[in-house]
Amino acid sequence: MARLALAMLLVSCASYGPYHANTAAEPLKSIRGPSDGRYKFAFIEFGDQGSALDTSQRAAAINVIRQAQRPLLFVYIHGWMNNANSGDVCRFEHFIDMVSRLPEVTHGKINVIGVYIGWRGKDLSVPGLDLLTVWNRKLAGGEVAAQNSCLATINELALAAREPGKQVHHCVLMGHSFGGLVLSNTISHSILDASSTGARNASPWDMAVAFNPADNSIGTRQLLSELDYLYKYDRTRGAYVGRNPGAEEGAVMKEDRPLLIVLQSENDRATGKFFPIGQGLANTVNLHYHWDTVPVPGGNGEKVSEGEFETHTPGNDKYLVNFKVMPLGEATAPSGLKTDENRAFEANIRQNVRGRTFFTSEKNNGHEKQFCRGPDYNPDETRPPTGKEDWRRWEFVYSGNARVPCWIVRVPKDIIWGHGGLWSDNSVAMFGALYRMHFPLNAEGLATSSQPVRVPKAPDTQKLSQDKLH
Repeated sequence: MARLALAMLLVSCASYGPYHANTAAEPLKSIRGPSDGRYKFAFIEFGDQGSALDTSQRAAAINVIRQAQRPLLFVYIHGWMNNANSGDVCRFEHFIDMVSRLPEVTHGKINVIGVYIGWRGKDLSVPGLDLLTVWNRKLAGGEVAAQNSCLATINELALAAREPGKQVHHCVLMGHSFGGLVLSNTISHSILDASSTGARNASPWDMAVAFNPADNSIGTRQLLSELDYLYKYDRTRGAYVGRNPGAEEGAVMKEDRPLLIVLQSENDRATGKFFPIGQGLANTVNLHYHWDTVPVPGGNGEKVSEGEFETHTPGNDKYLVNFKVMPLGEATAPSGLKTDENRAFEANIRQNVRGRTFFTSEKNNGHEKQFCRGPDYNPDETRPPTGKEDWRRWEFVYSGNARVPCWIVRVPKDIIWGHGGLWSDNSVAMFGALYRMHFPLNAEGLATSSQPVRVPKAPDTQKLSQDKLH
């Protein structure tokens, strides 16, 4: 019986990558895309200890970016129950394909590139047994984030997009679930990296979004506290301003271009209900009962137990959430839309966002689930419109807590349903609005080239104390 049980366990183990290894016969197996070249799609895979499983994958992806004159780069890190051979591959590639068909992209001859960061988020393949891997895979995701290879890879990809001579260069980072854990933990250190002069180095990417990240919020609390130490919010300018007087250029950051955005579905049971229970049980097993008392970011001296942040994810912690999406009611479709599928995405992209409002155009009923049951995507197949459009308007609203260039946003279930709803039509439409807020259009209707954000020097402590009192 023991041997039989062991055999069944071995058979149920998901195949260990790389799934898209380059070989002498197929030196570019990790790169794919449609025959007309409207986009390129690349894989880069990591093991449980954070090591690259095939270093040629990174070289191949960087080469694709370097060859592009106008790269629009999306780097996506998947979450639990996925890997480089799961349905998330298809869903991300469909998103990349949809972006490549936008009129702005085709008219501007933009080179759309998607890079799928794969790791072993799916450890067992037998339904039911795979649910037992949640904490094991959380540890693996934390290991990928803690080691050097993932951050180095993201940096190299972003820097390749910014090489001199590029006519346009945009780099967007995306992560979901444990992939959000990897993304947040990986880039937080880079955001706060400082030289010996006290100046922070500019991050080479332009935008970072984590969907329903499945990690405790200790690191996020620390990030918000550090940003609250470096910045204060200026209502007259609608911007975050460095607290250090006479700070270097870049110390003023527009409110609508935060360094990191965390989007949290309001009905995500995985992170909202099960995560605190599991984390509490883990603390009991590990005899972890003592917690330090730490300040609440922007809380004017308020302190709470750090156990609060250890047992809640960032988007489910009442001390950290600082934005929410509010409904503004029914809306009508703007005229002149060119696409047939998820037309709100185009509506949000084609003009600059005003007042942090955006459209959705579909019922969030899971109709997308009929597609992408596996990793394969057909770029020549078009998805028909649902024929049941439901146009609504929404607004990102500041809801309290630290007002810093890191948004922790609560999102209604009408937009993101549950833990895995990031690829729903409405979620993608909302993401389109966030994208346009980061990359506004100029007078010619073209997206402006992004400029590196320079985090300001540390403020004078006496001046900081005076700011906190007012």
